[in-house]
Amino acid sequence: MGPVPAIPPTTLRTDRLLLRAFTSDDEDAVLAACEDAEIQRWTTVPSPYRRAHARAFVRELVPSWWAEGSAAVFAVERRGELAACVGLHRRRPDPAVAEIGFWCAPGHRGRGVVTEAVAEVAAWGFDQLGLARLEWYAEVGNLASRRVADKLGFAPEGVARGLIAHRGVRVDVWCAALLAGELVRPGPPSD
Repeated sequence: MGPVPAIPPTTLRTDRLLLRAFTSDDEDAVLAACEDAEIQRWTTVPSPYRRAHARAFVRELVPSWWAEGSAAVFAVERRGELAACVGLHRRRPDPAVAEIGFWCAPGHRGRGVVTEAVAEVAAWGFDQLGLARLEWYAEVGNLASRRVADKLGFAPEGVARGLIAHRGVRVDVWCAALLAGELVRPGPPSD
């Protein structure tokens, strides 16, 4: 299989969300979000999370992933604020398979923001990137993440024991997948 082409930074919109590439202007908001205990608990962001991590994320990592075609990571804005992050990470060697990951800033939880944003990114991935399969993984117990996957139609594929190392400890993860044509769009949000 040949090299994966770059993914041009893309902007997506829903009725209430703007999904766009991160910029250096997002550094403070990323820092604040990634210092949150729940994001620290359930994601692989560095802990403790420092300004240097936020700076590298928005200025180096995300732009390089778009440029090399390995990932499309979106800043999700709601009411002009950074509300969430949703990323599609392609699996090598098959660029038609990607993993989706996400986090939500504390002030935006419980409003369907992540479900709406993940649905938009998943649809874009299937339609524009030609994805055939989208995979979701979450540490067993991460019920908020699981609710998002369930609402969007991800089919559970089981528990992978000790699949990832989280803060130096091997943990079990839930696994689910969505194939092209299986995405369930959520109803309109309440706010």
